[in-house]
Amino acid sequence: MLLLRSSYKAIVASIFLLFSQNSFAEQNTQEKTINKIDHLSIPYAKTKVTIDGNINEEEWSQALSIELNIVNYPWNNKPSPVKTTAKIFEDGETIYISFIAQDPNPEEIIAYLGDRDTRLEDDVVGIKLDTYNNRRLSYELFVNPYGSQIDRIKNELTGDVNSAWDGMWQSFGKRTASGYQVEMAVPYHALNFADTDEEKTWAIEFIRLYPRDSRLRISHIPLDRDNDCWLCQIPEAKGFKDAKTGNNLTITPAIVANKNDTRDIYDPQDEWQSDNDTEAGVDLRWGINANTLLNVTVNPDFSTVESDAGQLSVNKTYSLFYREARPFFVENSDYFSSNFNLVYTRNIADPDYGAKLTGTNDNHTYGAFISHDTETNFIVPGNTGSRLKSLDEESHSGAFKYRYDFSEDFSLGAISTLRKSDSYQNTVAGINTKYKMDDSNAILAQVVHSNSDDSIDESTDFADQAVKLSYEHNSEYWSVSAEHQKIGKDFRADLGFMPQADYQDERLLVDRFFYSEGDSFWQEAKLSGQWQIKHNENGELLEKSLASSFTIDGPKLSQFDIMFTYADKIGLRKSELNQLNGGIAAIEFDDSIDGNTDRFTEKLLTMFAYIKPTRYLYGEVYFSFGKKIDYQNNRLADYQEIYANTRLNPTSHLEIDFSYTYETLDTSQGNVYDANLVELRVSYQFDVNSYLKLNVVYYDVDKNPDNNISAYSKTNSDLSTQLIYSYKLNPQTVFFLGYSDNSYQDDDLTTLRRGERTLFTKVSYAWMP
Repeated sequence: MLLLRSSYKAIVASIFLLFSQNSFAEQNTQEKTINKIDHLSIPYAKTKVTIDGNINEEEWSQALSIELNIVNYPWNNKPSPVKTTAKIFEDGETIYISFIAQDPNPEEIIAYLGDRDTRLEDDVVGIKLDTYNNRRLSYELFVNPYGSQIDRIKNELTGDVNSAWDGMWQSFGKRTASGYQVEMAVPYHALNFADTDEEKTWAIEFIRLYPRDSRLRISHIPLDRDNDCWLCQIPEAKGFKDAKTGNNLTITPAIVANKNDTRDIYDPQDEWQSDNDTEAGVDLRWGINANTLLNVTVNPDFSTVESDAGQLSVNKTYSLFYREARPFFVENSDYFSSNFNLVYTRNIADPDYGAKLTGTNDNHTYGAFISHDTETNFIVPGNTGSRLKSLDEESHSGAFKYRYDFSEDFSLGAISTLRKSDSYQNTVAGINTKYKMDDSNAILAQVVHSNSDDSIDESTDFADQAVKLSYEHNSEYWSVSAEHQKIGKDFRADLGFMPQADYQDERLLVDRFFYSEGDSFWQEAKLSGQWQIKHNENGELLEKSLASSFTIDGPKLSQFDIMFTYADKIGLRKSELNQLNGGIAAIEFDDSIDGNTDRFTEKLLTMFAYIKPTRYLYGEVYFSFGKKIDYQNNRLADYQEIYANTRLNPTSHLEIDFSYTYETLDTSQGNVYDANLVELRVSYQFDVNSYLKLNVVYYDVDKNPDNNISAYSKTNSDLSTQLIYSYKLNPQTVFFLGYSDNSYQDDDLTTLRRGERTLFTKVSYAWMP
């Protein structure tokens, strides 16, 4: 209890210091004044515009013209070194935007052809658009000089960015002798907004990202660094009186055919066994009105989704997190965000149908979905690790989220999730809130309750709670985050990603920012410190740690970061070690910590750096070494990890992305394991609509049986390849043709042996009646 009280005192003290005038003596004592821009009046014009990158003066003669002349990051609202002009008007069905981006050295423009959402690091122009003017969600639409699109939705409440959202809008980019120019056409049916016959008030910002020695964010408005909410600072845009979503119905039928071959890799005489399959599916996207969207999918196929980025799982006790990329789950997924990650749709492995309803009406925001899964997988959490459970039965999954915004500063929401099969059920329900005290300070809180009926565990019916309370301060020179969370022993969020339970955690993070003056080789630096302490519900210590880091950016779009971490942690329980290492004698499970686990002190030094020395080449490197727990053998070991990545664009069409990870653990008795992960991703973009991609991922984990009690196989190697050709007329009208295979090797195989290969194709067409 003494440690717990001390942790609360530390958090309270940090908050007190934050409000103390003397605690931030480095800041200017004079109140900052930022000039606010007047609202924009968006003109209405019935003008025919051809989206071809040729900005015809006659076509754009009635548009509102806006000069982007302020660098608001990383410079503090200084004049832009380049000239950029944006124009905008609307015709009741579509918003038209154009940019003329001039450059004194056009040969230095960074731009390549690329698939959607892959070229944000290029020179780009675009808009940030809040169609409800509630400063909660914003559309971000960008285009590079070749017309490659980047679109995403940012949730200002959680900070989450949904880059997998794909809207249906047009763009065209064109390089010129003096820079480049872009035309965009965004139809209203691609957006959600309040559908009324009155003039509408939205919020909009025009942006140019200009990467040279530093990545300059150029806009038409200044931003106050003491206000963490950038969306709250963009000006209102009035107009859009005749804006209608129209007949916002899209039906996308799809046909998928695949030939899947498998064989027993341990039987050299085994022949390939083929399974040919052709299936039809359909997706429906219906904007019931401008406020509400219905998505329905029947027999979806996700074989064309690219393979996940590789991750090493050796010496990890908790489940790994993988990004969701399946279109049905991605669209409007931000409607289900909360302080805890209660909706993690990768838990839904193989759905055969689903329906989702999302919308916003005045101050009300709501979302609900349900799906049927042919499998049932979920994470069973703990305070020393988590495990994956699978049931051989079908299940239903569903979620509901509602939020009411009392004002721009205060919101209150409710959320509930469900996983249910014939012999199993998990439900979660709770409330969450965010209150902004002023531009720099906010409080977030969430309380949830879970109830599980799980026949595969000894306890078949159990319930518990989870609580999170956090305070956040973000200003020009300081960022402070103080957080308390408590997750009960029997709490489970089976539709979410919450792999830890039975713990209470106090955390304090402080960042101090520094900014260069004048012409300098660096723009911004940060000095950080973090303190954290964790106990189980009985007050037994799980972990306490201190970390300190320093980050600085440099020329050539570079950054360097160094961090030192000191942490006291526990190993696994005796019964967990016995089970992990194949113990024969049964050890009764005891969830206590003291006397049932050993404690270790980890000391790690970590360095990370990246740089773009030329416009064709990008590189990054990560290095970590020190003392780290060898969980399987319950001891402290010498740890090293090296990660390197390089990305080369030799032409405007070709990109080669190569990364390598090496991880090793050693003790005085010798090597414990060596792990290698190699990824090669090669993409040739024929134009903005079509590409050919090759993905190769190779894992190799070599364990030393003489120094690793759990090493039943010294060699464990896995090789997967994927080759995909894609043509996308729009996000829903697509053609895919691809091949993938998988090979494996262990001590019983002398070489990698291919055990699975698949040839697949998919055709879908978005029909808009």
